[in-house]
Amino acid sequence: MAWFPDFVGKYLTFTCKCYRHCDKPTAIKVISQDSDRVLGAYVCPDGAVSQVVYFSIKPNLTWFEKLLSDQVGRENVQTRDIRLATRHGWELGMGAQPELESKLGVGGSMSEVYWRRYPKTDDQKQKIVSLCIGTKSSAGCLKLFMQEKESNERLCPACRAKAT
Repeated sequence: MAWFPDFVGKYLTFTCKCYRHCDKPTAIKVISQDSDRVLGAYVCPDGAVSQVVYFSIKPNLTWFEKLLSDQVGRENVQTRDIRLATRHGWELGMGAQPELESKLGVGGSMSEVYWRRYPKTDDQKQKIVSLCIGTKSSAGCLKLFMQEKESNERLCPACRAKAT
């Protein structure tokens, strides 16, 4: 299934505006991928995460929720905020349906699981989810982490400690 990451990049990624942090455009940053799974985050240039997405033919929702909880803290991940959508070739633009059906058969579909943090209190609204994207002098590890909204730190605490 080596075709899968290419298919996701071609038909299922987009740009939009940063959510709750700034008005800059976001783009997907692939965090990890293999032959049948792509995990990514839509981030602005500062590394603020608007949404985390997980594409798969057979998604493991337990794995996805645990990954999020392990990286940003259980208190920041509500099960109800993890959404599952089925994506069909006919809705993804020209060429997607025949390509998807050539790999999965007639009527083949895939899943997109996505998560966005919805802070409720004023204190929660002062923190954002960020992706460790690195700096000019230090590479990031591509893990999610929480930080103050005004911080704009590009390294998670572990990578910051290594860089000093």
